[in-house]
Amino acid sequence: MRKVLTSLLCLALLSTLQAASTAQPPPARAQALQARVQALLARTPGMKAGVSIVHLPSGQRVEVQAHRPHPLASVFKVPVMIELARQIQGGRAGLSLEHVLVLRNQDRCLGSGSLQHQPTGTRISVREAVELMMTVSDNTATDLVFERIGTSSVNRLLADLGLRQSEVYLKNRPAWLVSLGMGSRFRGMSPRQIAATWSRMSPEERHQAALQVETENASLSLARFQAAEDASAERNSHAENVAVAAAVENLGSPSDFSALLERLWKGEILDRKWTTYCLGVLSRQKYRTRIPRLLPEGTRVWHKTGTLAGIVNDAGILEVQTRQGRREAVVVVVFVREVEQGREEAASELIAKIARAAWEAWR
Repeated sequence: MRKVLTSLLCLALLSTLQAASTAQPPPARAQALQARVQALLARTPGMKAGVSIVHLPSGQRVEVQAHRPHPLASVFKVPVMIELARQIQGGRAGLSLEHVLVLRNQDRCLGSGSLQHQPTGTRISVREAVELMMTVSDNTATDLVFERIGTSSVNRLLADLGLRQSEVYLKNRPAWLVSLGMGSRFRGMSPRQIAATWSRMSPEERHQAALQVETENASLSLARFQAAEDASAERNSHAENVAVAAAVENLGSPSDFSALLERLWKGEILDRKWTTYCLGVLSRQKYRTRIPRLLPEGTRVWHKTGTLAGIVNDAGILEVQTRQGRREAVVVVVFVREVEQGREEAASELIAKIARAAWEAWR
């Protein structure tokens, strides 16, 4: 009964927000927000950020360095979830939220999430895997879902939507293995050499390299995988880790991802049922130190964070209740790269301040 009520509430909220007044706020608001965002960026030197903000009722956009592809980190999981929903909606045979995924040794990935520590043969539904993927950013659950829908499928989704500044095809495990130089093609290379080699490769060559490194390390135990990561952390500098993390990674521009979220919100990608499902998952994000951080208590936010060495991201939609009592929505996407060691908190605070500025601009 609780699930039914939750779905009905989500549907009611979506209808209310989409039906909110479409009267355009004065352009001065967007201009003032543009200036404020640029001032916030200027006061946070030593890192590079791309920002895309869209006021959904009016379509007004505020963008700074928004069309350059950035390393996505775990924000790439958003289009993975949307593509999964699109395939289920389209009736792909054998695929549903109740479909069972089985954990193999070669599926385990380091980093976020606890699924990596579960016994081989652990069974998990697609529904459970998506929840882990999005709310606690579980990397192993993500790879299970991504493998199931096909690693080329998300790029097709992005192409269908006309989002040409993004490329999402790389699972977490092969990205990690390549970055550690654990494939025959990269063994013995420094992080900078791996980054340079990867950057010179064509998309097809990268795809083949990712498949090869997974095959070569299929029997790698989680303990040995973690030991390789620990040794790398001791051996390499932060700058080296940043270089390889930024190179061997899915890419996306803030502008593309704000458009993706805008079209999700408007129901232009999925039908009402699956739009509501995706927004419901995004609303349950556990990491709330970026977009939601400085917003008034009770403000609804649908978002996904992403973090890697030198990379601090968040992409989402926040609710604004205007002084006139209207409930409107604003997309906020902030991707920050080249974050110096020890300045991750400053990058998170920057994202929070930009989100607060967007909230205030259209209140």
